[in-house]
Amino acid sequence: MTRVLCYSPYGRWTQHAVWEMTILHGLRVRGADVRYVLCDGLYPECDAYQAAVDPRPVDACAQCQAQVRHMTASLHHQPEWLGRWVRPEERAEATRWAAALSAGEMPGAAYGAWPLGEWMLSSVRTHFRMSHLDLARPAIREGYRGYLEGSLVASFALTRLLDDLRPDVLVQFNGRMASTRVALELARRREIRVVCHERGLRPESLRLDQDVNCLALEPIRQVWRDWGGVPLQQAELERVRALLERREHGQDLSWSAFSPPPEAPAAVLAGLGLDARRPLWVAFTSSDDEVISEPEWRGPFPSQLAWLERTVAWAGRHPEIDLVVRVHPNTGGRRSHGRNEQQLAELEALATGLPANCRMVMPDDPVSSYTLMDLAAVGLVFQSSVGLELACKGKRVILAAGSSVSGLPFVDTVTRAAGYERLLDRALGTRPLAVSREIERLALRFAHALYFRWNVEFPLVKMADAGVVRIAFTSLADLAPGRDAALDRVARIILDGEPVCPPPTLAELCAPEADELAWLARGVEIAPASALALDFAAAGASGRA
Repeated sequence: MTRVLCYSPYGRWTQHAVWEMTILHGLRVRGADVRYVLCDGLYPECDAYQAAVDPRPVDACAQCQAQVRHMTASLHHQPEWLGRWVRPEERAEATRWAAALSAGEMPGAAYGAWPLGEWMLSSVRTHFRMSHLDLARPAIREGYRGYLEGSLVASFALTRLLDDLRPDVLVQFNGRMASTRVALELARRREIRVVCHERGLRPESLRLDQDVNCLALEPIRQVWRDWGGVPLQQAELERVRALLERREHGQDLSWSAFSPPPEAPAAVLAGLGLDARRPLWVAFTSSDDEVISEPEWRGPFPSQLAWLERTVAWAGRHPEIDLVVRVHPNTGGRRSHGRNEQQLAELEALATGLPANCRMVMPDDPVSSYTLMDLAAVGLVFQSSVGLELACKGKRVILAAGSSVSGLPFVDTVTRAAGYERLLDRALGTRPLAVSREIERLALRFAHALYFRWNVEFPLVKMADAGVVRIAFTSLADLAPGRDAALDRVARIILDGEPVCPPPTLAELCAPEADELAWLARGVEIAPASALALDFAAAGASGRA
């Protein structure tokens, strides 16, 4: 009997909690010994209430526990509470330790062998939506202190919990936030396998990661190593192309649509005062406060602003091109999840001194990121998923930091900041509307593998509608082996260690390239190059758009 421990401190996030509880029922039906442990108000700060999005009320823990008790009862779970594994003197010690830390000590704070300042960093940045934490500000400093205190409480409690229950596998949400990062690190030190779940890439889907948190790039690299050499067949090409087109229009997303839908290219050029006959380069910034704490994502530049300043300065020395800086809509706008005020202020300051051939599109400007992708001769990307979408259009992409496609052969990845401008110089000959079929082919293979092979469809739980999550099963019999292929797959991953992304079969490895080559030879695109060329010609007829 496999011993499964699920640690779940964020039951207030209903979608994730219902996914989790459905999976746990499925594991029990398959004979696993499942223990379900929740938080009972142990932490002075936690990600369930984020200062930049949903500030924590005075009775936050009471509200959260009441909601979670009701939800677990409605789904017939009997959870346990983490508080039974922590002693009163340990909670007092955590308060004493955190209170004694100076602002300068907080980022590197460690308690014995636990580097808690490092483990908490991603949560604190998300909590305040700050790429660079200003610990001179009392609210930031005390919030960080609260996270450190909570992380030490979690370390005491989770150490005792893991040693007491001795699970074979730990199941939990994402593994990057606050106490879930503590749980991940403590479990790995005990060689306990960890499966972290997160929202999938498509509606009603999950993504799972084994022994890493949800920001780890290595599992994505493995997807490419497995599937990058496997040609797509006609049905697969149609499927991934249709998905990409729906995403451009804000459909088939598992999260909010940040960009407005595509509009007429000529209208965008006219609005930005750009000449249709000149090469247009577009720099896409990233909403980086969530990922920047992870070393894999940082890249060679000290910050995103440093990259942008270098990019704008280079463009100013090359008046033969135009540069548009598209600020990620989630940085702060009507559609964003909170606001990164610090980053917005930096970008607004940069916008005041742009060279004559540069433009900046702010989050709420009515310009579609997808139209800019179509117009771009070259796409410059920091960390955003736009890098893959650009490549799927056959565009030349230069990546400046870690992302889902950094280091892959269909993009140029900056590895040394000192060589950045030389890499830009080599792209100067890229013509307007240039499309590389080889870039497009490889990028589509990768996109198909991510969205349809690595991603786990999970139709047993429907996406939240007006805040209500619905389940698509009526009894535990519906969760039995063989009744739902998705749950069977999730159970095999958790109980048997099956790879999250299944590797290709011999037949798939030997598949012919004929469909793929014929498809690309026809020039099938979401926005056909011929249509864009006609739009360009019309826009440039008078010399200026």
